[in-house]
Amino acid sequence: MVPTRDSMSAHSHLSSDALFKQMLQSPTLAMPTVLLCFGLLAGIGATWHFALAGALPMWAGCVINGFLAYGMFSIAHDGLHRAISSVPWVNEPMGAIGLFFLLPYAPLAVARWVHMQHHRFTNGELDPDRYIHDCPRWQMLLRWSNFDVFYFVYFLKHGDAVRDKHLKTVVGYVAVLVLAILAAVIAGYGYEILMLWLLPTRIALFLVASVFVYLPHYPGVVPDEDDAYLATTMRMGWEWLLTPLLVYHNYHLIHHLYPTVPFYKMHDVWHLKYDELTQGNVSYQSAFGMEPDNIELHRKHQQVAANPRTNNSTT
Repeated sequence: MVPTRDSMSAHSHLSSDALFKQMLQSPTLAMPTVLLCFGLLAGIGATWHFALAGALPMWAGCVINGFLAYGMFSIAHDGLHRAISSVPWVNEPMGAIGLFFLLPYAPLAVARWVHMQHHRFTNGELDPDRYIHDCPRWQMLLRWSNFDVFYFVYFLKHGDAVRDKHLKTVVGYVAVLVLAILAAVIAGYGYEILMLWLLPTRIALFLVASVFVYLPHYPGVVPDEDDAYLATTMRMGWEWLLTPLLVYHNYHLIHHLYPTVPFYKMHDVWHLKYDELTQGNVSYQSAFGMEPDNIELHRKHQQVAANPRTNNSTT
């Protein structure tokens, strides 16, 4: 599998170094992200409208909102990395809008802290995403669609100063959410809330676990601190289809190497830094494959980590 390089002629007036530095900076306003957000909001609003009017079956509305909420993760995710806007009062509300359709009881600051632990401890023992990687296959549907519960436990267990600072806010968010749901149920809209909001969040979280957590790090046995290129993969091929479906996270290695880059620029960074990046142990996955093509390096690392004494005695 030989990855290809696209042309960067649109930015030919800038040097490679200057262009790269520009891509690392948070934009004043990431218009593609903003447009995606409002497009998804329009889709969710339309789904609610037609479902409540009886023009759309509730089960169809549930599925549609699930996929639209999955799209909202990219808004929340870039908000977590302050990649929507360099202006805080723009970035934070936009990120919170995206997060609302996935984890409405979580303040953006809390979600940001948990996600940063993933970047800090990628594939390591303290990576909160280990909950997904270590999940038995027979539990995948249940655990992946409810991994937010574990994230909350992780926050309570490891949050320390962040937990002490934000716990009251989290409790307030939860209380408001519970009261809102109870009010909807009393008003006779419990079924609609279940089908058009609650179950869609579970669909979205399952998709997020699959697309943003499991697939880009499989087999998840090499911590980032040992080899960043083995800790995260690149999915090559069928980019015309997978790039929009995976919201550019077929280039997930770029996100971990340069987390401030907005999602829609990751492929540009890959092509711009291609010669440098391909000097590392890049783990290429085929378009619809699971194992990276250098899976033996992953297995060797796993064997060494499991038997450090044996390895030391043979060196």
